[in-house]
Amino acid sequence: MSVMADVDDDENEDDDEVTLLGIEAESWGSASLYLLVATVLIVGWKPTFRWLRVHGAERFDQEPREFKRKLGVFNRRFMRTHNWLGMSAVVIGTLHGIVLEWHWTLWVGLASLWLLVISGSLMQWKWPPKSFRRGGRLLHMQRTFTVVAIIMLLIGHQILD
Repeated sequence: MSVMADVDDDENEDDDEVTLLGIEAESWGSASLYLLVATVLIVGWKPTFRWLRVHGAERFDQEPREFKRKLGVFNRRFMRTHNWLGMSAVVIGTLHGIVLEWHWTLWVGLASLWLLVISGSLMQWKWPPKSFRRGGRLLHMQRTFTVVAIIMLLIGHQILD
């Protein structure tokens, strides 16, 4: 008899799941996690890109000028994807946090990610003065905010679990 009561309690807990636009809040968090992981792949791409610009043409036995052109096209597409994935991860993560009650550590991690998104956007836009964009670039290129964000998100999720 007690086994059935436990099963009924588990079913009731599942029924009480918070949703946003008909999607469970936990699913929003999972989507944000996957997008964030895909965004952070740039940490591995940038050194690879630099190495390929120097050594790629000879390693793949191609004409250097054409190889660098194709590599540049791929890099521009990769960066555009990086921008969209990062923005999507932070927006979806923010929605996930608004729907659920979060610990302060999660908001610190999310604020770090928003700082990265805003500073990265400044690098793309042409309207701020060059000195302002330069500051945005320095801020965006620091790995500290990424590390702080990931650590705070991990700690916060462990606290809530």
